[in-house]
Amino acid sequence: MKTWTDKSLIIFIVTVIILSIIAELGIILKGLDILYPLLMWIPGLMAVVANVVSVVEKKEKIGIKSFVNRLGFKIAKIRYILLAVFIPLIYLLIPYLVYWNRYPNDFAYSGVPIHIILSDITPALIIGIFLSLITALGEELGWRGYMLPALIERVGKKKSLLITSLFWVAWHLPLLIWGGYMDGALLWYKVPAFILCIIPIGIIIGILTIKSNSVWPAAFLHAAHNNYDQGIFGLITRGENMMYYVSETGLLTIICAWIIAIGMLLYYKKKI
Repeated sequence: MKTWTDKSLIIFIVTVIILSIIAELGIILKGLDILYPLLMWIPGLMAVVANVVSVVEKKEKIGIKSFVNRLGFKIAKIRYILLAVFIPLIYLLIPYLVYWNRYPNDFAYSGVPIHIILSDITPALIIGIFLSLITALGEELGWRGYMLPALIERVGKKKSLLITSLFWVAWHLPLLIWGGYMDGALLWYKVPAFILCIIPIGIIIGILTIKSNSVWPAAFLHAAHNNYDQGIFGLITRGENMMYYVSETGLLTIICAWIIAIGMLLYYKKKI
């Protein structure tokens, strides 16, 4: 028996699309950047609605704890949380290190001793994750807390990993194309590059969600990714061509992300 009804999944997908378009239009046409936190919480709020719809439609009697667990709020083993904060450091930092080595003048800390660099950025690496978690959790409650397990009940794990990742990519595209998100590369390049980058990251997050049976690793990886890239590495890097190498449109990031995603798929081949 399915935990979530077909009606709840349809409502989730339709409402997320409609409400997200409204919020994105406000950002694109009116410059209302204040809508970004709301936009990121739309998937999470609609996941709550979808769960309510399922409970009502199936006439289930469940307690608050069971309802919260359905959203993915289960305790995750610490190793999955550690993987969640470490993996994006690998696929983001390696490209930045290569870029900084190739273009040292584009690195704000060029020539600065490593101990000073670490003393400057380490607090931000840690504290920033928890600050970013506030909004990242909103997205992940929708994508991996509800959508992924609901799809798994219908099409299986592997297809669900891909479908969820593609939906996540599409959700970003209006801001990528018209909203100035990930500026710095030509549009014809950055759209396919972004797609090729986010799909493997979505697969990585999905695998951690399946293995941990919790939304927390997904939320921490998403938060760590945003913090490392947009809150730290991107701020200390400049250069007209940097977005072709690093961040969410960089060729080096794409390569690193796919290597990790494929590695995880092979490692967990019989377990997902």
